[in-house]
Amino acid sequence: MTDYAVGDIQGCFLELKKGLEKINFDPKKDFLWITGDLINRGPESLEVMNFVFENKNSMHLVLGNHDLHFLNLFYNQTKMKKEDTLKELLNSSKANIYAEFLINQPIFFNKEISYRKKNISIAMVHAGIPDNLDLDQCNSISEDFSYKIKKNPKKFLKKIFKKDSGSYSSKKLSNNLNFFTRVRVCNSQGKPKFSFKDSPKNIPKNYMPWFNRNLKILKEIDLLIFGHWAALAGKTKNKNIKALDTGCCWGKELTIMRLADKKKYKIKSIKR
Repeated sequence: MTDYAVGDIQGCFLELKKGLEKINFDPKKDFLWITGDLINRGPESLEVMNFVFENKNSMHLVLGNHDLHFLNLFYNQTKMKKEDTLKELLNSSKANIYAEFLINQPIFFNKEISYRKKNISIAMVHAGIPDNLDLDQCNSISEDFSYKIKKNPKKFLKKIFKKDSGSYSSKKLSNNLNFFTRVRVCNSQGKPKFSFKDSPKNIPKNYMPWFNRNLKILKEIDLLIFGHWAALAGKTKNKNIKALDTGCCWGKELTIMRLADKKKYKIKSIKR
């Protein structure tokens, strides 16, 4: 049994299939961790969802901002953005099944794996984690999110996609949800700047990558994996924090990592 993790797939099913063949992935005994953003931007969102759902017992995944966007489109019939590639998925006869599947997924996940007679504690989030949160708090926030989105997905999604004019507070579920699924940079007080979407070399003055903060959760886990920020090209300069989104849907590559020893496998983007 082997645990692998893959960065943002974003509808790039051909690359995912090629990568899983490369690592000889066996869904009967292996696990695939997905850092969120399974769909959108790439051309095969429906195929990705078909595969993930068919092999759901071998999948560990967290929701990303694009997954939440799809759910909002589905439950609230909001208008697609010009750059969205979700039409086929939304029009599928299985759209309701996949929407229900996604609302049952967390925004934070952690698990221990065994390697060479040692236990390794690993956590996964799509974008990032506030520096003041410990492991129990992250799980509690994820459970709170799951309870509310399953209770009334239409109402909850409408609320979280409504622009919040209030000040940032790590005690607010909506702020933590945004942090978990959208953050890239923070200031010296740990306050995020969600509007920043550029490369690390263009980070505004007085801001830093969120993972450069002194993260409380790292005292309790051995490895933290995330996606979302393709411009990092998989580099964090921190051996205990691994970035796995390497921009496959932008013509770059898909990254799969074997979690036990952090070995990475690269799959170049396929021209369509």
